[in-house]
Amino acid sequence: MRITSGTLGGRTLKAPPGETRPTQDKVRQAIFSGLGEFVVGARVLELFAGSGALGLEAWSRGAAEVVWVESDRRALAVLKENLRQLCPDAGAKAKCVGADVFKFLEFSGRGLLTPRAVPGAPAGQPAGQFDLVLADPPYDRTGDQCWLEKTLPALEAGPILRPGGFLVFELGSYGRPAIRSGWTLIWDRTYGGTRVLMYRRAEAEASSGQKSDASGQQTTESQS
Repeated sequence: MRITSGTLGGRTLKAPPGETRPTQDKVRQAIFSGLGEFVVGARVLELFAGSGALGLEAWSRGAAEVVWVESDRRALAVLKENLRQLCPDAGAKAKCVGADVFKFLEFSGRGLLTPRAVPGAPAGQPAGQFDLVLADPPYDRTGDQCWLEKTLPALEAGPILRPGGFLVFELGSYGRPAIRSGWTLIWDRTYGGTRVLMYRRAEAEASSGQKSDASGQQTTESQS
């Protein structure tokens, strides 16, 4: 498993043991090709981080800050090792949090966890508000977990994902998109057993200063 492009392009990543399923290189490459220049200078949050591959790809491609959230202790240890090896000088701009994703989002939305303490938010943007959220939870083969249906409202509960920001969400190829007011599905592609959805959160108010490089057109595509 390797970083596909950017300053860390070609560097290898360690994968966690057990059932953790890292995002394939070709899928990550497609995701970040779709995001384009939106990643440069963005504040990024990776949920269900595992190895941290998605967030590290964002860091390699010019993200200003990345926060990784992972609850599994073994996966968290591998994630920390990947950060030590690939971005040892990043300091507070690249950090991981060992926590349940939804507890993290709940407390972050209430201003009780570390994202609100991160300095350097753009003028008029609350500290801790992210431009891009990446999520690759365990595949929900039985349909009991409803990861996407839980994640969308959780991201609305406080200053987590800014209006106009993007959510990239991975699920099994058999999974279905969720429809929710305030979110626009602009990208829906399948790569083998993985389906990738990209949502854009509605703008609270039109602003010419917001990032808007990712495509605003919905596309559906299937690749083997």
